[in-house]
Amino acid sequence: MLLEISIRNIALIDELTIEFASGFNVLTGETGAGKSIVVDSLGLALGARAGREMIRTGTERASVQALFDVSDCPRAQEIAAEMGAPCEDGLLAVSREINASGRGVCRVSGMVVPLSALKNLTAQLMDIHGQHEHQALLDPEKHLGFVDAYGGEEHLARVRAVGEAYRARMRLAGKIKAALGDAHSRERELAEIERQLAEITAAKLRPGEEAELESRAAILENAEHIREALSLAYQLTYEGAGSAQEALSRAAGALEKIAPIDARYEALAAKLREAFFAAQDAGYEVRDALEDVEGDPAALEKINARLDLIHRLETRYGPQLEDVLAYGEALKARKQALTGGDASVHAWKKELKAMDAALKQDCAALTQARKDIAEKLTAGILRHLGDLGMGKTRFEIAVEPEKITATGGDRVEMRISPNPGEPLKPLNAIASGGEISRVMLALKAVSADEYGVGAMVFDEIDTGVSGRMAQAVGEKMAMIAGRRQVLCVTHLPQIAALADRHFVVEKTQTGERTGSTVRALDDAGRSQEIARLIGGAEDAPSAREHAENMLAAARRRRAELRDGEARA
Repeated sequence: MLLEISIRNIALIDELTIEFASGFNVLTGETGAGKSIVVDSLGLALGARAGREMIRTGTERASVQALFDVSDCPRAQEIAAEMGAPCEDGLLAVSREINASGRGVCRVSGMVVPLSALKNLTAQLMDIHGQHEHQALLDPEKHLGFVDAYGGEEHLARVRAVGEAYRARMRLAGKIKAALGDAHSRERELAEIERQLAEITAAKLRPGEEAELESRAAILENAEHIREALSLAYQLTYEGAGSAQEALSRAAGALEKIAPIDARYEALAAKLREAFFAAQDAGYEVRDALEDVEGDPAALEKINARLDLIHRLETRYGPQLEDVLAYGEALKARKQALTGGDASVHAWKKELKAMDAALKQDCAALTQARKDIAEKLTAGILRHLGDLGMGKTRFEIAVEPEKITATGGDRVEMRISPNPGEPLKPLNAIASGGEISRVMLALKAVSADEYGVGAMVFDEIDTGVSGRMAQAVGEKMAMIAGRRQVLCVTHLPQIAALADRHFVVEKTQTGERTGSTVRALDDAGRSQEIARLIGGAEDAPSAREHAENMLAAARRRRAELRDGEARA
């Protein structure tokens, strides 16, 4: 159950906290006051798309937090615990923050989580019916999704498995098609592979060879300067009169004579002796390096020729030597694939045939499951449509064969005949706005009976409904609210009167800034707001009396409905 929502800098709302009640909550208000902003903010907290346009003008960031009581929702507690955000006292806070740059942060009980994880959690907490879902009922392409959603998690797992099998089948079919491409084209490709592979193989390249050759070339090109430097270093370090080695030896010997006098002199003598040995070792190394350096124009020419070859191959297949080697390996693999293609294609065709048979069998099972679900869903919708004043309506969910795709081999379409004697036709062909609203409410009511989450939101589901039918829609939502929390945005007094708690959304103006606020109504406030919704002057005695009578009748009717539900 949703306990409260805190909104900051969303659209017209500056800062607002709303505390909801269990049962039936309604929000009313003038057109444009910001009723849907509350629903959009709640959707944002639950993981809906976050657009920068939602941020209040003049501010850089917006945020919304929703606090839920999940004490009766063990699955939500389990998911939160898996995230590392266990519930305390059965309470769970989910929040979302967006900024002007388009980036956002999702949190569960203060811990940052990915958007996908937030959606997975909030799917257990609340179901929002907005205008987009209302329109989806008019699109036959969306009807399959309604049926599958009603099937529950086990059915959805079967749908996903069919989708994965279909995609694997299409990948294999693509491989076969590619392998069976034009034979002449394959021969041309093989000839080009052979040419390139021969060029790379003949070069006998080694990893790291280029760096080694460049180092050797640099030594040969600068042999004279190198010899001069090494010779001077050798003379100064080891061989010449007054060399470092000789000086250090004499210095160490001088201190060794006075070493017995003081430990400090002994330590200094040891350091100088170490320096002598280091200089001696360095002299040996410089001598060896000097002996290795000799000008060799022939060797340099050979190295440069080798480097030219490597550079040409890098230009064609590089850009680096390692890339050339990797390209050669890729050519070998591609050659193997092309030359061994016939055997592979034969095996793949055999595998594809088996995959098609399995997929066909799985789709047949999925079709039967959808027919069973459609039959059960149809019966439930008809039962609720009877409560909504459409007792003579005929309704069916047709599951018909279709070319197999990632969703299976079915086309699903909802059809209706609102009046006796008329044939069943697609919803979008004959259903009025009021009828569509009631079908959607019936669909939601059936889902609530079977798999309903703890809270449901209806954003103006009463489109096209008025009079006696408005009363029926309100009573249906009040009945649902007897078992789970319902939040409803409405403009109809018949529906608003049946609520357990009534909020009014109002526009405000401070200076030149327009804002939106929400306040909970007491009995007097409800009477005034119902009078406004009825269409009379809200301060007129007759309008107030009518509103109070409507509220009193609604209280009695709500109690009757819930008492009947409890007995059932």
